[in-house]
Amino acid sequence: MPRGPSPAHTSQRDTILNISADTFAEVGYPSATMAELAKRCGVSKSLLYHYYPSKDAILYDLLDAYMTRLQVLVLEVASQALPAREALAETIRRFVREYEHSRTRHIVLLSDVKFLPAEQREAIIRLERSVVQAVADLIVATYQIDQGRAKVLTMSVFGIVNWTFTWLNPTGTLSYPQFAEAVVGILEGGLNGGAARMQSLSKQSTSRKSKTHV
Repeated sequence: MPRGPSPAHTSQRDTILNISADTFAEVGYPSATMAELAKRCGVSKSLLYHYYPSKDAILYDLLDAYMTRLQVLVLEVASQALPAREALAETIRRFVREYEHSRTRHIVLLSDVKFLPAEQREAIIRLERSVVQAVADLIVATYQIDQGRAKVLTMSVFGIVNWTFTWLNPTGTLSYPQFAEAVVGILEGGLNGGAARMQSLSKQSTSRKSKTHV
């Protein structure tokens, strides 16, 4: 039987994808060249081509891995057999946490999927649709509405969480987990619900800090 990639090979590919995601997010996919990617990865251009035959191949691989990861998050929550409302809240929490740690990949997904060749682009879009549909199904089950209305609410939820990279400072006063709770609060009680959850989290944080100084 043929042997799979060695751990060193897999590690090098992961490094290339991580650095490429950062580069695409920083300078834009069209402006990033294979020579620039090789330089940032600390390898020769010929070695980079050994791992990836083109810049398109790098873009597809990192987006495919990222969307597959989001699919896995949905499946992990589904495997817990939670009530629909709790499953929806937990899915949102996990998405927001993933966005925090995959910030540049998320930027590339939103900005650069259009640069993929048609067949690869459609493959990524299919993965996106499956993730969106999973959230829509949770919204249908939670609020007992039809798919048409659920689509509006689903895209509204993604509209809230998808653009945090443009304004949410990870080292600021609001953490990503706290923001996730605010979003859950908004879904359950409108802006009043979001404000109440943030206030509750703030009090809990203050209480923990005071106890550490006792």
